[in-house]
Amino acid sequence: MALVDHDSWDIEYEGCERLRHQLLVHLNQRQQISPKASQYVQLTGSIQAGLEQLAKDVKHLKVVLDNAVTWETSPEEELQQRRIDWERLTSQLREIREKFANSTRSNVLAAASSSASAWQDQDLAAGQGRTALDVETLKQRKIEMLEQQNQGLEVLSATLSRQRQLATQLGNEVEDQNNILDNLANAMDRVESGVQRETQSIGQVNRRDSTWGYWLIIIALFVAIIVVVVV
Repeated sequence: MALVDHDSWDIEYEGCERLRHQLLVHLNQRQQISPKASQYVQLTGSIQAGLEQLAKDVKHLKVVLDNAVTWETSPEEELQQRRIDWERLTSQLREIREKFANSTRSNVLAAASSSASAWQDQDLAAGQGRTALDVETLKQRKIEMLEQQNQGLEVLSATLSRQRQLATQLGNEVEDQNNILDNLANAMDRVESGVQRETQSIGQVNRRDSTWGYWLIIIALFVAIIVVVVV
């Protein structure tokens, strides 16, 4: 069981660190892109899905840590280090969420201001005889938005698939450990049965030895009496 918990912690903690680093990279890239760009929308969807997945991973990591503490499967020094790592990871997740929220809020305000200005420009343009966006442009924008949503769903699907693989691996390792324990218990039962049989055999031999000694004493006394009578 110690091996299973240790491997599970290392694998899942490394996965959380990789996902955290990826989120930071996406946040930095997003800050350098205009909110109107298609890549901005794609990065926003990826960051949202990544934050949800990282929160789930950190929560499950706490379960693994609590199990290790309950069953004492690792040295106290290692458990203490895991507590520190988990707390640091939780704090980093909170910082990423705040950074994403602040960035989104700023972009929304900027977009609202830009939109108001755009409406004013459109009113002026209408007075000057400008026309609205044509139907083909609107269709193209809708197609781009659908593609971005599909890409975000693909990222989320890949992350969920990775989690299922980790869960399957962990289940297989637990099952292997249980089989080893079952085999050990069966071997202990066989040894105990053998010891009982040997103990019974020794007891029977001791009883037979005691019976022969009793008869030998009687025979010796009988011979001594005959010798005394004859003499």
